Amino acid sequence: MTTKDSMQSLALKWSCSACRLSKRRCDKVYPECTLCAQKNLTCNYPGRRRRGKAKNYAKALSPPRKPVIYQASITIEKEKEKPYQTSFNCPNSSFVAERFLDPVVFSRAQLSVDNVDVAVTDEIAQLVGGVLDIQAVSDRFFKSVYMWMPIISKPRFSSTLLSRLTYKKAELYLLVLSMKLCSTRRKPLNTALYEAVKLFHFKLQSSGVLSVLVLQAAVLIALYELGQAIYPAAFLSIGSCARYAVALGIDKSILSTSTPGSQWIEEEERRRVWWAILVLDRYLNLCDPQRHLMTPDAGLDSYLPVNDEAWDKGELDPDYIYTLATANSYHLGLFARFSQAAHLLSQVLRSISEKRSSETSQLRRTIYALVNVSNIEASMRRLEYCSQSAVCYSGIIALDDSFCDQQPQSSGARLSAESTLISEATLHMISIFKEEEVAEEICDVASPFLVHLVYKVASMQLRIAHQSPAAAVLEDVKLLKRALNIIGNRWHCAYAYLSLLEKQEILLVVQ
Repeated sequence: MTTKDSMQSLALKWSCSACRLSKRRCDKVYPECTLCAQKNLTCNYPGRRRRGKAKNYAKALSPPRKPVIYQASITIEKEKEKPYQTSFNCPNSSFVAERFLDPVVFSRAQLSVDNVDVAVTDEIAQLVGGVLDIQAVSDRFFKSVYMWMPIISKPRFSSTLLSRLTYKKAELYLLVLSMKLCSTRRKPLNTALYEAVKLFHFKLQSSGVLSVLVLQAAVLIALYELGQAIYPAAFLSIGSCARYAVALGIDKSILSTSTPGSQWIEEEERRRVWWAILVLDRYLNLCDPQRHLMTPDAGLDSYLPVNDEAWDKGELDPDYIYTLATANSYHLGLFARFSQAAHLLSQVLRSISEKRSSETSQLRRTIYALVNVSNIEASMRRLEYCSQSAVCYSGIIALDDSFCDQQPQSSGARLSAESTLISEATLHMISIFKEEEVAEEICDVASPFLVHLVYKVASMQLRIAHQSPAAAVLEDVKLLKRALNIIGNRWHCAYAYLSLLEKQEILLVVQ
């Protein structure tokens, strides 16, 4: 093959830079066109992306380029985003998937899934702090939210702190941040902390971690969303908690009793978390009883949480273990009463959704009897503002509201005697909000369940004031609104309820 043939075989399909600039015809011979060779000019071919072999030639002929400014800026932006990016490289991800896809085969193969060690970012570590910071967060939590939602064992949290820092650091950090989130009062809301906790929780779940610590954290996150009126996140989070608990097998925890020994606190924690999910699922549906529950109703043979005093001390007394069918003691404990309330709320929701008006009277009396027992127990232990009573009261009011809605407007249907007593009890309860210093202290231990009750009683009083605007009734409405305003500093859902009350007042005037 001649040299000319060889040159032509390397001919490209575009002109060289010199020929382009001079606007002359280029024979496109590589590495030097004929005109450039004749005029002794430097012959350069601009790089272009081509298909086939020409692509490789263009790449080889293109001179090295300096970095473009906008490309560097994009790289810098990506570097900045790294703390918020999450990677879900899970060594046993296939095992986790196999367990869910075919648990029978997974079990027969005698396989198991071990939780992976999820990396903790610097951002999360800074939010948590050191051991002293963790102790400060736990102390604040156990003096506030724990009073009405005791799903974390005090003795076990302290005794296992060092072990969890070593072997379950990510799970512990998530729980601590969730405790911090729901027990810290801040106005406006700590959106940055909430977003960091939600993202970290998502990271652990997506990494295949199945842990009671993660579930406890998820329940506290749902409580925060419920109290701060973050919807539909609160509604969806409760459903997620229920699914996660089923994946852990915690839904079976109420079917067996605890036995004295080293593991009973761990078993009790699992049982309490499931009862908390049952309570929250039913409480959320009080606003709309037509919605389907995410969790099945507990049977009468279901075991209740142990006495609160034994739980706090970490000492189990086998003589004080009860089921829903055998719970007939004044020493049952407030969280066990709360669990009883969940069982009764199931009946309330079923009665409303199926319009069983004939059963409402007996159900109201049963719930009110439970409230009276709880109040006696609360006074014996000097505990006030019982969340269980607030939930029961709300259930009775829901029954009455449903009954009144089924009656013709001309029938003049009135609320039950129980609802009248509830209104009086609630007004007496919140009378302490007249004193600002005491009211601020109460806000730290008040629960979102109390907020809902205050709103429902305020709605009742608004209707009464519209029919007969007596000075005493108007003063009661004013006190109820004041209570919601004060509690709003703790739980922002109170402000949403105040807005709803304003709309109710307008509707009553229009009607």
